[in-house]
Amino acid sequence: MATLADLSGRIQDDLDRADLALQIGQAIRDAVEHYESERFAFNEVTNVTATFGSGADVIPLASLPVYLTKIDRIRLQVSGAPTLTDLIPRDYAWLMAGQDVKAICRPGEYCVYAEQLQLDSRPDQAYLAVLDGVQRISTASAATDSSAWFNEGRHLVRARAKADLYAHVVKALDQAQVMTALEQRAFRSLKQKLNARNAGRIRPTIY
Repeated sequence: MATLADLSGRIQDDLDRADLALQIGQAIRDAVEHYESERFAFNEVTNVTATFGSGADVIPLASLPVYLTKIDRIRLQVSGAPTLTDLIPRDYAWLMAGQDVKAICRPGEYCVYAEQLQLDSRPDQAYLAVLDGVQRISTASAATDSSAWFNEGRHLVRARAKADLYAHVVKALDQAQVMTALEQRAFRSLKQKLNARNAGRIRPTIY
C-alpha cells in the first residue's frame, strides 16, 4: 500500500524540486479535501451502524462511527423486529414546518443541516441505525500512513496537487494547465470505474 511519503516523493521527482516537501504535503492534503465529497468506487461505505439515543433528535455528523460526506440511506431497526425501516430524506424547511414541537416517537424522516443529522421526532427509545453513503477518508498526516487516496486515487491527487503547485508555488501557468487536463482525465477514469461497478437495470415505476 502506497503511503503519503510515496506520493510526496513521486511528486518531488516529477517537479525535480526536493526543496518543496512542505508545500507538496499541503498540496496533497488540499487535493484530497477538494474531492472528499465526490463519489468514487473506493469511498463508498455500507452498513455503518450507530445508535440513535432516546430523545436525541439531533446527531452531530462527527459523532457517527464514520464521517459521511453524503448520506444515501438510513435504516432503523426496531427492537426485536427482523426488518429495517427506511427513513425518508427531507430538507430542513420541511422538517421545521412539520411541527412546532417535535413528537416523541419512532423517527420517520431526516435531513442534514449545519453538520448535524436532524430527525423529525425525538426517538421514544434507542434505535440501531444502519447508514450507507460516501465516507471521508483520512488524508494520512504521518509520512508512513496509507490511504485509498494514495492508491486508487493516486493519479487524481497527484495531478491536482501538481496543478496547484505549478500555479501557486512554481509560477508556471502553462504546466498548471497541463496538470489540470491530466486531473480531468484521472477524474473521468475513476468515475468510469464507479459506473462499471454500479451498472444495474432500470427499475420500473410503481404507481
